[in-house]
Amino acid sequence: MAQHNMNAGLPVLFRSYTVVANPGPDCTISEALHATMAHPDLFKSIEILVSSISQSFVGGELGCNNPIAHVLSEADRIYPEHTVASVVSIGAGHAHTIQVPEPSRWLRTQDVIVMKDMATDSERVAEEMVARFEGTSDVYFRFNVDQGLQDMKHGSWERLGEAMQHTKAYLQKGEVKQRLQVAVRKTVERRGTVSTTHAAGKIPQVVEDTHRLTGFKRCPAPTKFYTGREDEITQLIASITETHDKLPVCVVYGLGGAGKTQLVLSVIERTWNNWDHVIYIDASSAEAIEKALHEFGKAKNTGEEYTDVISWLESCGERWLMVFDNADTPATNVEQYIPARGERGSILITTRLPDLANLADSPGSVCHLSGMSQTDGTALLVKITSSRYQRLSENDTKAAGELVQDFGCLALAIVHAGAYIAHSPGMTITEYRSLFLSQRQRMLEEYSQLPAIAKLDKRGDTVYTTWKMCYDQLKPESCELLWLIAYLHYDGISINIFKRAAEQMDSKTYPLPIRDLESKALGFVKQCLSRFTDSKGHWDSVKFTRMISDLTSYSLIDFDEVNLTYRVHVLVHDWAKTVIPQPLELAVECTATLLSLSIDDENDIGSLAYKRHLELHVTSVLMQSPGIRANHSYYFKEIYRQTGQWRQMMKLVQQLLAVFEEELGHNNAGTWDARDELAHTYSELSRWGEALDLQTQVVDAYKRLHGEEHSQTLSSMSNLALTYSRLGRHNEAEQLQVQELNTCKRVMGEDHPYTLTSMNNLAITYSHLGRHNEAEQLEVQVLNARKRLLGEEHPDTLTSISNLGITYSYLGRHNEAEQLTVHVLDARKRLLGENHPHTLSSMSNLASTYSHLGRHNEAEQLKAQVLDARKRLLGEDHPDTLTSMNNLASTYSHLGRYNKAEQLKAQVLDARKRLLGEEHPDTLTSMNNLAMTYSHLGRWNEAEGLWRKAISVAKSSLGDQHPSTQLYRSNLEWSRDQR
Repeated sequence: MAQHNMNAGLPVLFRSYTVVANPGPDCTISEALHATMAHPDLFKSIEILVSSISQSFVGGELGCNNPIAHVLSEADRIYPEHTVASVVSIGAGHAHTIQVPEPSRWLRTQDVIVMKDMATDSERVAEEMVARFEGTSDVYFRFNVDQGLQDMKHGSWERLGEAMQHTKAYLQKGEVKQRLQVAVRKTVERRGTVSTTHAAGKIPQVVEDTHRLTGFKRCPAPTKFYTGREDEITQLIASITETHDKLPVCVVYGLGGAGKTQLVLSVIERTWNNWDHVIYIDASSAEAIEKALHEFGKAKNTGEEYTDVISWLESCGERWLMVFDNADTPATNVEQYIPARGERGSILITTRLPDLANLADSPGSVCHLSGMSQTDGTALLVKITSSRYQRLSENDTKAAGELVQDFGCLALAIVHAGAYIAHSPGMTITEYRSLFLSQRQRMLEEYSQLPAIAKLDKRGDTVYTTWKMCYDQLKPESCELLWLIAYLHYDGISINIFKRAAEQMDSKTYPLPIRDLESKALGFVKQCLSRFTDSKGHWDSVKFTRMISDLTSYSLIDFDEVNLTYRVHVLVHDWAKTVIPQPLELAVECTATLLSLSIDDENDIGSLAYKRHLELHVTSVLMQSPGIRANHSYYFKEIYRQTGQWRQMMKLVQQLLAVFEEELGHNNAGTWDARDELAHTYSELSRWGEALDLQTQVVDAYKRLHGEEHSQTLSSMSNLALTYSRLGRHNEAEQLQVQELNTCKRVMGEDHPYTLTSMNNLAITYSHLGRHNEAEQLEVQVLNARKRLLGEEHPDTLTSISNLGITYSYLGRHNEAEQLTVHVLDARKRLLGENHPHTLSSMSNLASTYSHLGRHNEAEQLKAQVLDARKRLLGEDHPDTLTSMNNLASTYSHLGRYNKAEQLKAQVLDARKRLLGEEHPDTLTSMNNLAMTYSHLGRWNEAEGLWRKAISVAKSSLGDQHPSTQLYRSNLEWSRDQR
């Protein structure tokens, strides 16, 4: 206060904000602190300019040592008709702890007396505040350290360490700790409890109005942990604050637990000063909406009925925001509560019902909320758990990102997990994730068991509870559809699954008799699918759309507009399994039945594309039931054939063969078909010896069972010939293929698919034998026929184009080869995906063409990409991986990087010797390649030793005139000339 006016009732307020009436000095913070700490008996006053006149200031005397009363009066002046959530007052020590010891030359007794008087005065005001707020609950909080000032001496302000220890001890007291937690919660929630008039100690003008104001539910503040969603916040703020010709209505919709309410509360927080009135409404029912509007009307004297409030808002000249939160009940017509007009108003709606987006006034006013971004979700989890742990370990930081991914970035799950971890002593993010992966439902439900003070939201509903409330409103038929979906993969749920199954359910045949469990599942699935067909059994898309819309209407399922499929959030997917009343085995069997019914025996483009699409769904079912019944395995193996996943196919075929041998017998035709399938998978996995043994048996069995000219006999001969080729026995392969081709032409005709396949295989063998012109003639003939019969993008047509491109490369026609190979690669990427074996083969072929054209840097990039993919997908020793390694090594040689080339080529040669033997053509090729690299490195003796070995083996296995033998001989002679 002013030194020359020590009237305790007229303090001078130093403000960091501006006011109209009675402004204080415009000074620096340091000047304000000096004035506050000054005292006539202890410290000097300070001179501060006020309106160009220097005035002297000292700290307040009795009546001003605790300024809380003046602060509350100030709040009432600045914010009239507002409410106060909490008042926190922090003292500087109790008077009874300040003792006056015996005088000495080191002690200023008067100082202590002054301090004691100040503390006594401060506590007197504090007691008055307690009396003022006596009729309220948890509004006024007083904290004052009660120990540490007993031995105050001159200069004792330098003993900060002791003061800190006493303060910490005070804060650890149970009662203090509890009050502090309540104060923090009340401060964060910001829910007004008393008016500023009441807090200032005044009697309100109309007591009844105060009751009305406190009865109306005020808008809560967002959680202090709110993180991310900046784009959505910006979008909504623009929609509700920019000038519009009509009342702006913004709708935020999405899955329960996505964070819709917190997003809207953050928007309100950031725009709070834009509004004269914020009407926050629980929109869970018509009754709740009307009650909220009724209470607002009473508080503002706008009328008793909700219609009166709506009419008042339509003509209100002040800025207002109406928030309908949790409008999740379809029976509640929210639209009737929205004012028809209101130039000064805006509307925000949060809902799980996508249909309410129709209320939005423009596309930019709709916000579909799903999972958080991985970065924001991880930051949110770390922020919450860091309230307990100041710094996370490296393991916990990594686990945080993984856990958020496990949650599908769902905000509510992240918040609940964070709260549980922060509350539980010794619980780390790593430990929580381990528990979650083994008992998902239990860990997500544990949040409900936390004490109220540890929870971060008011409702306390867990994610499972949230979705169960939606589930209970579904039609019974929609619930059954959800049961079928629960064991599919959560993404890529195509209408085709249900359509194809419905179309084939009455004509489907299985190789084995239907058992009890299969019969129950088949009956249930047929009952479900029959709801999507008309009276004639034809598929009815309208009926299906109507039923699945019941699921999408609560955001339990989303429609992916890019891929035209449905998807389920990963946690909803887990939860859906918990509401199925059927036993687990029957539930999985029902979904397996749905999938197997949808798989046909056709080989057209549409059917093949559909089978490739099913891979994730089949894998999902098999993960739940690895020992799936053979009737389903019979169809599921085709899915893995089309996706090139030979290991998975082999497992299914092995299971199938074991069941067939037991139930059908060892010599049944179906059992031999299964052996033929198994031999094919062995061949694809480069298990040539096993493939050869089994294929030889199958050819003999088919001749015996079906005759020499039966299609299955011819197909088995073709497979055996391919195995000969892969073993480097090309002459035997040629003999068998010529025999098969002649029979196919005679029995089936020139254009039959079997005939064209036989012709294609023979062309490949001609290439292996170095007869490239003959290969080209056959390949052109096959390609033209397949284009005409199957279309440009059928897998068989693309294979023919690829083969012809390879032959052009052998013939030195590299530009033509490049054009064909680029075409095939683009088509396979689009149809099969980046990592499909056929796509990788096309990429490898294009890289080889680049090498032939001298474009070695482009070749290197592609070859490295193929090698990495094959190592990851096939393993280090797979023949395709070794081929990729060899190809990359060749490019290193072309680029002059011979040491790197040598390392890779030596690795390939060792692997091929071990896996294929020294006589295999691929092993001989590796010898030649490594010898060439040795020569570039000047290691002539090692190079010539390898070439002599290669020539010797090639003469005996391929013949003296074979192109490879001649190449090795030519390289050896070149080496001798170079030395």
